[in-house]
Parts: sequence; C-alpha cells; structure tokens
Amino acid sequence: MFQQPPPSGDIFKIADYNGALVLIYVHELREDIVTSFGPTDAIRADVHVLDGEHAGDSFENALLFGRALVPSLSGAVKGEPVLGRIGTGVPKPGQNPPFIIQPYDERDAKIATDWIASQKPGFQPADKAAKPEPAANGTGQVDISTLPPEVQELIRQSAK
Repeated sequence: MFQQPPPSGDIFKIADYNGALVLIYVHELREDIVTSFGPTDAIRADVHVLDGEHAGDSFENALLFGRALVPSLSGAVKGEPVLGRIGTGVPKPGQNPPFIIQPYDERDAKIATDWIASQKPGFQPADKAAKPEPAANGTGQVDISTLPPEVQELIRQSAK
C-alpha cells in the first residue's frame, strides 16, 4: 500500500572512471535539480564498473550530470542497461571536454555478459527489484502466479 522514499544515491565521480567499462541501469531523468551552478538535469542510475582499476565498484541510485551525458542516457530510462566506456567528447571553446559513454565492442559485451551471469540469482537493478510488475491474465485481473510466493499465500489465505 505504501512505498518508502527513494534512498539517497551513492556519489559517482565520473572523472575517476575515465576509460572504464560500465554497465548503467537508468532509472529516471530528474529535471531542474538545483545545484551550485544553477538548475540542471541529471540521470538517476545504478552504475557498475566492469574493468580497470576500479572493477567491481557499484553505485546505486547515483546522479549522473553532464550536458552531453544526460541526453545520451535519457532514452534508456527503465529500459535495457547501457554498456559502454566512459570517455570524453570534444570540448566547446574555453570549456573542459564533456564526459560521454563511448560504444562497446564484442570483448566489452562478453565482459558484461559474464559479469551479469556472476551476480547472485535474481539480480536486478534497484528499481526493477523493488517493484515487480504483476502480469494481467487478459481478464483485467492480476495473474497471481507472477507474484512472489509469500504474496500468493497471503492472497490465498484472504480468499478463505
């Protein structure tokens, strides 16, 4: 009936991971977040570092900022994870280069596939694990077989 407020996110300093292969589960686009630089958009995501010096680092509900990065990830909200290498793009005159997610190759895809397979059974990113979506059975009712076993049992008990 109720949902807890979302946990505050981990701090992900993208500059520390330049060149690393990352798997990003994009949860939402947050617009007009007030920062010391003024309002800006950000992506809330889980970020898993798959190789390099920081391989194994994971960040839940981290906010990712950047005028080049945010639009490139916004299309992946609640979709398939984004796989790529953190890199830098072409800077505008007088500015630092923006951080971007560079395309992955076959070797990167194998690393990511192996990493996902190594996770505990039932691994899902935070937003998908917290809110399973019951399937409708075509009659407008929820198919209880898609619910967790303890919920199925509670429904059965309440029907008696």
